[in-house]
Amino acid sequence: DGHHRFETASAFAVESPGADRLLAFIVSARDPGLAVLPTHRIIFGAGRSPGRLLAQWRERFQVESLEPGSDPLARLVAVPEERTACVVLGPAGQEFLLTLKPDADLGPLATTEPNDTVRALGITRVEHFVVREIIGAGESTVTLDYSADPAKVTGIVRDGRAAAVAVLVRPSRVEQVFAVADSGGVMPPKSTYFVPKVPSGLVLRPLD
Repeated sequence: DGHHRFETASAFAVESPGADRLLAFIVSARDPGLAVLPTHRIIFGAGRSPGRLLAQWRERFQVESLEPGSDPLARLVAVPEERTACVVLGPAGQEFLLTLKPDADLGPLATTEPNDTVRALGITRVEHFVVREIIGAGESTVTLDYSADPAKVTGIVRDGRAAAVAVLVRPSRVEQVFAVADSGGVMPPKSTYFVPKVPSGLVLRPLD
């Protein structure tokens, strides 16, 4: 986890040879308490309606409308784990469960992601075929936010005070993270929210 910090530290070490150490916390991948939480996406920006994207989404996804006020996360976790799926929440009750078709054309992914292992991740596919489509569907400036709290994300959209579309995603598995690392690839942004987090703070010890 934290590959951006490692890359930054490595680049800094090239500029400053004395900075050749990096603080790290090592945890066994077999620890039963280790988990990866999903990080849901919130796209702020007026003029984006999921309903306008349904036709193109149906080329690759099975699209199911959700009941107003229902629990979108419950519907998402009910999809078999081996299937790529997400929930899109939009204004005025536009809420849809998207499940990737087994025969979906994933060829366009190769133009942006050359690594086969990374392309196989559900989060990679959702980012490319869902999140990017939402971002490109409007002309207003986009602001992205991320949260591991599905209730918070759902509340922001359903509240309606901000023009927002949200995408609820499923977590990557620990073994998938290692498979990507072993392949020489890099996980997509905001896809490795490991828990529990390491406590942080400042410890002072008197010297007298």
